[in-house]
Amino acid sequence: MARPTRILFVADLHGSAICWRKFVNGARVYRADILLVGGDVTAKTVTPVVEEDGQWVAVVEGARRTAPRDDVERLEASLRDGATIPYRTTRAEWDELREHPDRLDQLFQRLAPIEVGRWLSWAGERLGADPTRLLVGLGNDDPTVVESAVAADGRAELTDNAVLRLDDHHELATLAYSNPTPWHTYRELPEDEIARRLDATASGLDHLETAVFNIHVPPHSTPLDLAPRLDANLTKVMAPGGEPELVHVGSTAVRAALLRHQPLLGLHGHIHESRGTTGLGRTLAVNCGSAYTEGTLLGALIDLDADRVRAAVLTSG
Repeated sequence: MARPTRILFVADLHGSAICWRKFVNGARVYRADILLVGGDVTAKTVTPVVEEDGQWVAVVEGARRTAPRDDVERLEASLRDGATIPYRTTRAEWDELREHPDRLDQLFQRLAPIEVGRWLSWAGERLGADPTRLLVGLGNDDPTVVESAVAADGRAELTDNAVLRLDDHHELATLAYSNPTPWHTYRELPEDEIARRLDATASGLDHLETAVFNIHVPPHSTPLDLAPRLDANLTKVMAPGGEPELVHVGSTAVRAALLRHQPLLGLHGHIHESRGTTGLGRTLAVNCGSAYTEGTLLGALIDLDADRVRAAVLTSG
């Protein structure tokens, strides 16, 4: 029997440098042919690093972190591992940025591609001559400017704007958007536009029956899209037993597209809590989940034969 194509799939790293390093190292650990990121690569926050009284200071969730003046890189590395972008600044400049959210967003959009470029440079050095392919897709939390960092890299391949061939039998079709969220993130589309784009992509595939759909948002009304219900203040609604009340928040258009086109495999993220697999007709759908806030890399190891998914194993490390 021929060796299958092995994919290590992850999503929702949200700026966790330690998760990124684990992911890239997974090429050797799992003997993966393809490393695939399914979106939400960038961090959600920028953390100021300010020089005070001869040392550098950063405050994360109320905790004060410090480093000597000549060792700021160590502090910045710890912030990156904690899934935030460090920014050396002054207290006066930071206070000014906080008063003008548009300027703070401009800063984020300037820093985000630089951070992604840093990740990709490290990955290239780490992988070296290893033939493993590095495929990077974006998600609803990733600003469009990050595309340029991926496109400019000599090793990584951007999945978002074209169908990619994984091997002789499988094509990868990507949708790097979600349905609308309460947070009004960078990449959101109404359901009818998601449906239109997925149908247009499907029409351009050579063999739908062996295609892989890399769609950031999971299909609605499945075990892959359950998240806590939020009230008008974006606070979790608690059930009588004290647990968060869960609701389906995935995309109805994605569900319909998977059922209509029946690709071999659907790869999803977006809903961190709904890690698992499910079947939609002949399509196997996978949500690898995310525990980036803990520095734990959740993923899925997929073995593809020419016409079937030989194995799909959820990984953690």
